[in-house]
Amino acid sequence: MRNSTSHRNVELLNLIMLLLATVVSCVLPFDTFLFSYAVLGPLHYLTELQWLKKKDYFLPQKKVRLFVFLSVALAFFLFLNYISIFNFYTWNNGVFIGILLCVFFIISLYFILTVKSIALKSMMIGLLISCVALYYFKPGIIIFFGLFIPTIIHVYVFTAVFMISGYLLNPNRLSLLSIVLLLVMPFLIYFLPVETLALEISQAKNIFNLTGFKLINQWLVFLTGKTETEILIIKVQIFIAFAYTYHYLNWFSKTSVIGWARSLEPKKMVLVAAIWILSIALYLINYQTGLMLFFVLSMIHVLAEFPLNAISFRTVFQKLFSK
Repeated sequence: MRNSTSHRNVELLNLIMLLLATVVSCVLPFDTFLFSYAVLGPLHYLTELQWLKKKDYFLPQKKVRLFVFLSVALAFFLFLNYISIFNFYTWNNGVFIGILLCVFFIISLYFILTVKSIALKSMMIGLLISCVALYYFKPGIIIFFGLFIPTIIHVYVFTAVFMISGYLLNPNRLSLLSIVLLLVMPFLIYFLPVETLALEISQAKNIFNLTGFKLINQWLVFLTGKTETEILIIKVQIFIAFAYTYHYLNWFSKTSVIGWARSLEPKKMVLVAAIWILSIALYLINYQTGLMLFFVLSMIHVLAEFPLNAISFRTVFQKLFSK
């Protein structure tokens, strides 16, 4: 009974966090994103990486070292691109980066599924062939995945799949309500005049436009198929701010359910707190500097979560389609 009440309270808190993320994102779309990414983001990376390490990244133990090496190596490679050594996200190189991220996600699936059956082997080969085919025939799609896997897909799609898998394992109404609201939120933002709630703060918008996230806004505007207008830019930014803010708040509101706090030993808690405070200070001094210095940590946390994402997809698939 106590566990049931505790779980209900967690889901209620999570629902409140979702609504809070919605409101603040509508009112201050640029400020909310900048605050969430600079303050909530680093604490999320640090605590989740500690938790994933305790869980062996949800991989067979013999594959952990190889996975960690590949994650760190790829994160540093992407960092070199981020600081323009390899001209990050030029058309040709953007295709290459997209291929790398797609293939790494497929490798994560391979590690998780422990490929023994012919069907699973065929699926892995099929995914790899699809990446190669897209490279030659639809390179724009590969750039799309390269840009969105570590950003919008990570914070919105993977969060939704993780929540759905949790609901299928432990159904309850509050959890279902949160999932429904999360899934319909992009449509509510697009069709309702939520942009009228936004306060115009040019300084926050200027800082945002200096970051690489402006490219995400531009691509999302492009994907709507509509002419770029100020109203559409604000709508898209509201969604970006909401997706990132709720992604972080969802992690912190489900501490007792996920159990990540138990993975932090006292000494590690002090180290996490120190790095977190340092990150906030760097972002306050110069947002671009903070963004650059913590890019690797951010990317490592995205890559390290791939196996967990793969498990979530597998859980949803098994629960919905298996007898």
